Amino acid sequence: MALGKRGRRRLLNFLGCAALALGLGLFCAALLFQDPEFLARYDDLMLKMAEFEYAVATLPYRGLIIAVILLLFLLKAVLPLPASAVCVIAGMAFQTPLAVAVNIAGYMLLAAIKYSWGRHVGGGLFHKLLVRYESVERVLKTGDDRVKGALLFCFRLVSVPMNTVSQIYGAMGFDFRAYLLLSFLGFLPKLLPLSFIGRNVYDPFSMAFLLPIVLLLLVSGVALLALNRVLIFYTEKSKAKEEKKQPDGAK
Repeated sequence: MALGKRGRRRLLNFLGCAALALGLGLFCAALLFQDPEFLARYDDLMLKMAEFEYAVATLPYRGLIIAVILLLFLLKAVLPLPASAVCVIAGMAFQTPLAVAVNIAGYMLLAAIKYSWGRHVGGGLFHKLLVRYESVERVLKTGDDRVKGALLFCFRLVSVPMNTVSQIYGAMGFDFRAYLLLSFLGFLPKLLPLSFIGRNVYDPFSMAFLLPIVLLLLVSGVALLALNRVLIFYTEKSKAKEEKKQPDGAK
């Protein structure tokens, strides 16, 4: 389904405004870095951040820190804690490979718990709200696990609440192993940048800190477009099947 004229205008207007905002932001940043007073304050900030980084790096009981981070992931099963913030904390505390491993373990543990929750108590209120959209309802009620899997992968990439998605797929009885694999693949493009952000939070104006944020935005944007295409494709496909099943006089 191609974008209509109104859709194209909105998209072009959005992209144009985003480009202008980005250009204005870069221009303002360039002006700030020409100000000696700002540069002096920036140097003071970098010194304090370096001291903070050293304090974090020399923390004892690293195993206890890992346990606390995993506990925060577990608490997210019942409390509205931002998982992305927990991922950044892990990046601040550990080298990137270990931070990524801890974050993956925490995300997968949480996903498994909420899946099991859904198997026992159902999809919850958000499920009822979500199925009001015809395209989403068609996909979730279909027996085609490939389409459900594609939708799950897209859900993990975008900012759809992970607890809700996990609970819905548990309530549907989606294959658990496939669910974990697709969740892992969907989480990974977000977990890597979040871990890098945490590692480089001590230098917030560096490219190493800003580039993962840009990457997160790109991943989310591409995933939203992919999610839209999956829903459109399956909706059109299912409608075509329904029309074929109808007798000629009913069309």
